[in-house]
Amino acid sequence: MLKELCATLLILCNPILSGFDFDYAKDDHDQFVQGITECTIKYNTDINPFERAIVVLSVAQAIIESNWGESRFAREANNFYGIIQTDRTEPHIKSLRSKTLLKVYNNKCESVGDYIELLNNSEYFQEYRNIRMKQVITGEVDIFTVIESLDSYATDSKYTKKVKDVVNSLLEDYPLLFNP
Repeated sequence: MLKELCATLLILCNPILSGFDFDYAKDDHDQFVQGITECTIKYNTDINPFERAIVVLSVAQAIIESNWGESRFAREANNFYGIIQTDRTEPHIKSLRSKTLLKVYNNKCESVGDYIELLNNSEYFQEYRNIRMKQVITGEVDIFTVIESLDSYATDSKYTKKVKDVVNSLLEDYPLLFNP
């Protein structure tokens, strides 16, 4: 509980993140990619190198989870990663299909910061952290090995394949933005 509180305070009190936001037009994928990229980079600059998110992976998951920022959760709650809210007293939005509550963020960058905090603190992503740590130490990054460790991020059994496909597309479509 203390880790989550500290993570939330870091996000809310960080002047780089609390004032940062971005806009994107419907169907303007370039603006969406640029916005999520900038948020991820800004957040990464303020944390330990061993805890930094892989930017292209952050963008790929935001694309999948929010349908390029067009999902109701993205539009109404600035929630690009499908992050669930477990505390009913905190801001949330209800799913129309289930009883699931999703977090509401003040701005888009807060969603990115919370995604990174989730990967760094949730028990479900220990394997992710171990792989990332080893790759940072050795300097040999294999994004696709990292992606394999995210199978518990979603209930979709084909989730990691979808993430790999989107990462491949991003690397192809934005070679100057994402240097593997």
